[in-house]
Amino acid sequence: MSLGRLAELPPQDLKAEWARRYGAPAPALSPELLRLGIGYKLQEQRLGGISRATRTLLRQVAASGGEGDQKKPLPRKLTPGTRLIRDWHGVGHTVIVLEDGFEYDGKHWKSLTAIAKTITGNQWNGPLFFGLAERKKKP
Repeated sequence: MSLGRLAELPPQDLKAEWARRYGAPAPALSPELLRLGIGYKLQEQRLGGISRATRTLLRQVAASGGEGDQKKPLPRKLTPGTRLIRDWHGVGHTVIVLEDGFEYDGKHWKSLTAIAKTITGNQWNGPLFFGLAERKKKP
């Protein structure tokens, strides 16, 4: 299986490939997100897994036990080339972080909030929409 072939696979074949790569049935995701997940596994196989910094961040999240009472937010650094992926009503949306903004749908954007509004049709906090921030809890 190559990354290039993923674009050609119909949804049923994507689900089968997901099951083969992950050892579990495919989740209810859009075909685009299934392709991204399978693509990640292919790249992981060829290039290695996640970075040390990401493993550290995941350990911090696991150690917090999912508690939302953390006083200090976990660090989230958006470096150019980072892909932000969001499934919205069964459609996968990918944003690429650039040096001077973001790329979405072949266009240059200055903010994640503008992109989130375009995707949803409503005013959204961009970092919240893409999972980079948590909703503030009311006291």
